[in-house]
Amino acid sequence: MKAEAVVHGDGGEANLSVILAGRLGERIIRGELAPGIRLLEVQLARELGVSRGPLREALRVLERQRLVRILPRRGAMVTDLGPDEVRCLYQVVTPLFQTLARSVAERWSPESLPGLYTVVEQMVACAERGDAEAYFEYNFAFARACSPIVANPLLDELLADLEPGLRRVLYLSRRHRAAAVDQHLGIMRRLMRAVMDRQADHTAAAIADLGALELQLALASFPSESR
Repeated sequence: MKAEAVVHGDGGEANLSVILAGRLGERIIRGELAPGIRLLEVQLARELGVSRGPLREALRVLERQRLVRILPRRGAMVTDLGPDEVRCLYQVVTPLFQTLARSVAERWSPESLPGLYTVVEQMVACAERGDAEAYFEYNFAFARACSPIVANPLLDELLADLEPGLRRVLYLSRRHRAAAVDQHLGIMRRLMRAVMDRQADHTAAAIADLGALELQLALASFPSESR
């Protein structure tokens, strides 16, 4: 189905751009479009069955998500993803997630907990059946479930902008992460206990441990000489 065929109503071109950004972004996240590849508008427009206007806007969305770079007179190119980029990403996202976790520990109410428990139960189920990919995807669902408790739109926006890059790292390192699900889940359980006990400092420590583990697994995915 051509992408334009699924868009209806007013603002169709804007909606189409979001759809295209999602499709192309997912291909970059999953490694189907490798770092350094040029994204040729004419070729992509023909492949996707769309005009160049909404495609160009979709590429701007992907640039904001740091999945592509748009270069003068050269067009769009898939961004690099090497050890340095991964380190930079975790230097930024770990403190943001610590802020999120601290706020949850300080602000949760009994009415707000079922959403968190539901996601944790899904994570446990994924771990038990050995579905590492789904397990780590539910980590993002967990962060989103924290959002109503924290009620910080700016933090939501920052984490949403960084999520595509984190998911890209997830797929890069999925083989190594599969062997570390139990270790990761153990830290998540420690995080939940700290949240329940309203121990904000302990939640921040658990997030630091999660970030360090994920960074280690990501870096292990690169050849040793490039780390």
